Amino acid sequence: MRTERRRSGYVLLAVLAVLVLMVTVLATLSKLSLRRALAAADAQVRLQQRLGAESIERVLLPQAGRVFDQREEQADAIQKSTGTASPFPRQIRGAVTIGGVTFDVVLADEDAKLNLNQVYHMTGRRRTETTLGEVLGPVAARAVRLLPATRPMTAALMESAAEGGSDDESDQTMTEIPRAFRSWGEVFDLSRLSASLGSDAALPSVSGEITCWGGGGLNLRRASETSIRAAAGCVLSDAGARRLASRYKDNPVTSLAILVQQEAKTETERLRLLRMLSETSTHFSLWIDASAVARGSMRTFSVMRTTDDGLAINERFSF
Repeated sequence: MRTERRRSGYVLLAVLAVLVLMVTVLATLSKLSLRRALAAADAQVRLQQRLGAESIERVLLPQAGRVFDQREEQADAIQKSTGTASPFPRQIRGAVTIGGVTFDVVLADEDAKLNLNQVYHMTGRRRTETTLGEVLGPVAARAVRLLPATRPMTAALMESAAEGGSDDESDQTMTEIPRAFRSWGEVFDLSRLSASLGSDAALPSVSGEITCWGGGGLNLRRASETSIRAAAGCVLSDAGARRLASRYKDNPVTSLAILVQQEAKTETERLRLLRMLSETSTHFSLWIDASAVARGSMRTFSVMRTTDDGLAINERFSF
């Protein structure tokens, strides 16, 4: 009897051991299956984010020039009918949800922003930092960390290069300069910027007045008074820059040529102002923030510029 009881006990222990092993195996398989399911779901969401962002970019960015031209026409019509100038929207924001993914988009005119490359080559690094502080404000300015790819050209060298390339004045003012800043990582400490402003999506808002991708001069017709004053301040005294911005604000139908002629005291100042300011836009950008519930966001920044030959050139960055 004792032998049978011992055998029964051994059998029971063996059964329990097998059950424990089976439960452990099943739990492990369940965890693996769950991980694979979550990974597959995450991969599907990331694919939706990427394909959705690419589709939105293909549709919106090529139409940006037309969209902002229409906005400018509407602003001009309002001014003619009311006698009051309405501020030009340098950025157009919107959102759309597709398949559980929300795409927040910001379409912008890059030539309506202060061109940091022009500022840097016209005034040097230290003055560029000062200008950024004036335009951005003290909080965002603390995250400025300039890492220029080239040394600054002096204004005299810029003019010499332009004169050597063409006798046409318009060509001289628009001669392309080396790009010292080619991405936001060469302008800001991005981690510090997010920490200072309390958001990892701070960059689209901070870059509303500044650009590394403008075509050259700031589009006077679409820029803010702050940006106009900063651009003019690269050539004129602070008082002169404020006076130029105020004159344009008081009479926004004034042409750039007349405005510059009124303020420039010398031919050198006139040419430099024509380099810093313009009346056209050929560079446009698109921020896309693709987010999903319980998933990370995918943020991209795309810039399109149109050459004189009508060729569209795109750049894209991921953040």
